Amino acid sequence: MAPTFSDFYAQQIQADLDWRETELAVLRRHLLSTTIGSTQEVTFLRTNLAMIYAHYEGFCKFALGIYVDALTALSLTPIDLKWPIAVQSFRKLQAELKSIDTPADFFSKLLTEFETKLTEPANYERPDNVANLWPDLLSSWLDRFNLDSTAVSQEKARLDTLVNSRNQIAHGKKLTVANRTELDLHANAATLAMHAVAIGVMDALEQRRYARNSRVMTILSHAMH
Repeated sequence: MAPTFSDFYAQQIQADLDWRETELAVLRRHLLSTTIGSTQEVTFLRTNLAMIYAHYEGFCKFALGIYVDALTALSLTPIDLKWPIAVQSFRKLQAELKSIDTPADFFSKLLTEFETKLTEPANYERPDNVANLWPDLLSSWLDRFNLDSTAVSQEKARLDTLVNSRNQIAHGKKLTVANRTELDLHANAATLAMHAVAIGVMDALEQRRYARNSRVMTILSHAMH
């Protein structure tokens, strides 16, 4: 049986998550084969931490990018979408309006372009160029797509430490990960965040959580919910 629309994108997300988790498992096995306290262990603790961050950032950006691909393929207009998602189509207009001082010009542009954009296919920002994926930044990206960011917020402290530690390693500092238990706490936080993003995107596509409940409602009344 041919995959459904949501299955097509869910399979890509699952495949990406699988290879990342396999690679992290291989690295962890190499770590476990070293002697505690040895130079090799210290090296593999650092290597594992750096790769945990790399896959956390890479996967979250990939999954959100897949969601953008899916939404783009649907060619929905802003009026078809829940407001947090629809508002992305108006970011450029908002920036342009800020530079207009004359009320007549301001409202002329606002009313003309807003009405036009409501009936054109929506456009969405992509996280492709995001670096240093702090948990607050990831939560903000999830929020703009109306995806649940609870799990990310719950792991904020550990994810903050993960990003900061990776940056120290990337900048050549001699960061020492305390021990394997400490590393596992970072890995667990990253895994929980990655799985939350995966489940959120898959569920949103399957259940059409991006869509407004009714086109009869005006976009302004919808924005109040």
